[in-house]
Amino acid sequence: MPRSLAAWQGVARPRRGVTSHYDLIVLGTGGVGSAALYHAARRGLRCLGLDRFPPAHDRGSSHGESRLIRLSYFEHADYVPLLQRSYALWDQLDPTLLQRSGVAYFGPSGSQIIEGVLGSARQHQLAVEVLPENTMPQFIPPDSFTTLYEADAGWLPVERCVLAHLDQAVAAGAEHRWGESVIDWQATDSGVSVTTDRGRYGADALVVAGGAWSSRLLQTLDLPLTVHRKHMHWFACDDPRYQSGFFFDLPHGQFYGFPAMDGRLKVAEHSGGEVVSDPLTASRAEDALDSQRIESFVREHLPGVGGVRLEHQTCFYTRTADEHFIVDRYPGSNNVAFAAGLSGHGFKFASVLGEVLVDMAVGQKPAIECGFLGLSRFHC
Repeated sequence: MPRSLAAWQGVARPRRGVTSHYDLIVLGTGGVGSAALYHAARRGLRCLGLDRFPPAHDRGSSHGESRLIRLSYFEHADYVPLLQRSYALWDQLDPTLLQRSGVAYFGPSGSQIIEGVLGSARQHQLAVEVLPENTMPQFIPPDSFTTLYEADAGWLPVERCVLAHLDQAVAAGAEHRWGESVIDWQATDSGVSVTTDRGRYGADALVVAGGAWSSRLLQTLDLPLTVHRKHMHWFACDDPRYQSGFFFDLPHGQFYGFPAMDGRLKVAEHSGGEVVSDPLTASRAEDALDSQRIESFVREHLPGVGGVRLEHQTCFYTRTADEHFIVDRYPGSNNVAFAAGLSGHGFKFASVLGEVLVDMAVGQKPAIECGFLGLSRFHC
């Protein structure tokens, strides 16, 4: 079992001025970075993970108790092989992490969501059911909406996933240092050099997984990234019918949620969000318009969920112009790999993206094809 955040907070931080050389350094140890550190350590590499925040922190995009995971990917069918590998890696990491609760999709016939789910299912022989009307009375979709159900979909306990990767990385020999801000990195004749506010480190290879701070860590690339502040809400719910995740594609926005647990049900809006210039200083307060939209969604479409809102949290989406990830080697540096712009749907891929990034950084061909996520589509 992964250590708790409280246990991690007792880990000593490094002394100032430390200079060391590693096989590989990972910048950012959230969802993807923690996975990269794990995969590097499992291969026997001498590796270091650096982050300005404590493990499983709530300042980025890898917190908030849960994330959906699904195979019938409406965003693009080419993601499915990555997801199939991701499922296997989550189970390998800890078989109690991935909860196969199923996910229901509700949308107009012919919409991007419905056609995308069905298209991915056809192309990759995935089990997706078309349900008759009123099969799931705990949900009230608009009249004439199509309902799909994927039994192999489910959710991941996000903080536990991050801590599991970090725990097993450290157990395999990795070093993990937090409370340390990266000032700069650069390629050198012997590999890469990383400068932080506490020291300087050298490595043969580098993985950059900066999340909402990717534009600063990769600023010379001028990546087409926009950071949006997003909101997560928990409502009181004792209705035992809410056992699956769900995704609604409504005319005014896309909304999703999770199985009810311990008298609480989490729901959020996938679309929209407020653009922020600096994630470090962005407000963590509720947004009145977002709260109104969520409350209206719950009232109109989730009849078994009470109107009592119990909790609110914020996170960040770092979106690309096409809302697909960027996963590639740094131009001109075959030993530097990065992932950026996961666009609010990336955590489920963290286990496989960590593996892919280590492959790229050490000069290997990734076992799973992800060329469609390359940087070249923006720099033609």
